[in-house]
Amino acid sequence: MIAQLFSFLSVGVLATLLQYLLTAGFVLAGWLPLVAASTVGFLVSAAFNYWANARLTFAKQGSHVTNRSQQLRFAAMVALGCALNAGLLRVALALGLHPVLSQLIATAGVLASNFMLSRLWVFRRP
Repeated sequence: MIAQLFSFLSVGVLATLLQYLLTAGFVLAGWLPLVAASTVGFLVSAAFNYWANARLTFAKQGSHVTNRSQQLRFAAMVALGCALNAGLLRVALALGLHPVLSQLIATAGVLASNFMLSRLWVFRRP
């Protein structure tokens, strides 16, 4: 489980970096406000996250990138994670926290939720 957690965290770091780069790009270009930009970044990074975790992190559990029921479970997890990300971000901003700190808090909440859901439900052994 430790190796799996390290792999999950490594994929997550790359996916989070992608989300943050997209979020910053959209906000700095003036194309989207923070919560909308973060949501778009989250959804784009989720596609990468699925592919990498199915191929690397959870492959030994019988995970396959083309598994339709697994994809649907992942989509449900992404929907929950997206809502959790936006909700935590809105709350942190409403509390007056800096936007970067707010996004970090939201990311931590989604990370914890996603690992447990991925391990126990999304990528479980058939």
